[in-house]
Amino acid sequence: MHILLVINNPVGGIRTYLRYVYGQPCFQDFRFTLIAPDVNFSEYLKETGLSDIIEFVNVENSHLAFLKTIRRLLRTKHFDLIHSHGFKSGVICEVAKTGKNIRHLMTTHDVFLPKQFQGHKGIIKKQFLQLIFKRITCINPVSEDAKNNLLEHFKYIDPEKVYAIHNGIDVENYEKARPFDMHGFTGIDKNRYLIGFFGRFMAQKGFRDLVDAIEMLVKKDQLNPMPMVLTFGWGGFIREDYQYITEKNLREYFVQLPHTDDVPAALKSVDMVAMPSLWEACSLLAMEALTAGTPLIATNCIGLREILKDTPAKIVPPQNPKALAQAIEAFVASPPKKEFQLFAEQARQRFSVKHSAVELHNLYITIKIHS
Repeated sequence: MHILLVINNPVGGIRTYLRYVYGQPCFQDFRFTLIAPDVNFSEYLKETGLSDIIEFVNVENSHLAFLKTIRRLLRTKHFDLIHSHGFKSGVICEVAKTGKNIRHLMTTHDVFLPKQFQGHKGIIKKQFLQLIFKRITCINPVSEDAKNNLLEHFKYIDPEKVYAIHNGIDVENYEKARPFDMHGFTGIDKNRYLIGFFGRFMAQKGFRDLVDAIEMLVKKDQLNPMPMVLTFGWGGFIREDYQYITEKNLREYFVQLPHTDDVPAALKSVDMVAMPSLWEACSLLAMEALTAGTPLIATNCIGLREILKDTPAKIVPPQNPKALAQAIEAFVASPPKKEFQLFAEQARQRFSVKHSAVELHNLYITIKIHS
């Protein structure tokens, strides 16, 4: 099969998704043409080996440029299927394929919030999306939570064409990875407990709730020494978030580190991972932390609670710094490392991307057969 992939915003989790899923053996005989802006993306495809099966087409990040490029490729090449990633990409593809007899699969990597459809503009936006989504051949949310969220907001979509496939990860990397000396690397005293925050600096990831939780622990003054929070990568609202830390006089408890490509080793090199998310579609990071055997504190928000079910993760409500602070204090007082390490083997079986890849492969075949 030759599949046209369209990604409007190829950053964060979608990159990881591509590497994990399309790197599986079941796609070795497939051909893909990928349309996306080249935000260091062509290099990423080479580094991951995906360039062997994926032909990359760079496009300017504008709706018109995407529309023209999709129309041109549909006119000059044969594709068995269009596979868009993300709501925006899905809308663009469905408009671009008008008049073309080709099936369209949209994978959704996010969820909708009620506030997105408030007011007159929100109502019009929702009606427009309803029309577009009804036209799409098949919609593939990355979790049952995300599927239910979609059907809750768009009640006229045929549930039969909405097919959830859970995200998965390359579990072998997490089994083989070895921790490194994070205390020595950062110069932090070896007796200090290290909390890893691996999320992007966006409101969705709840970073400021973690800052507020650390402030509560500092004021309580029961932990000696106080734990340190390590954050990774740049971008988003990092400037504003670190200004928030400075305003609270908490800079001595936070260390900003560069982006790391060796996430398995980094996860194994911290004492715990904090995920105070407000919402997720299907969290890869939670899977990664659990597979690495690293203690995890996370919220029971949509898209995350599904992953945390029947795991040793400590679950707290979203937007509740007090509960987060209490959970951190309990982990520092009695580190549950052994419990999480014992669960890691079960996590590797549960979260393996091999399951996700085979399901997607079979979905491709099913859509082709019925075209």
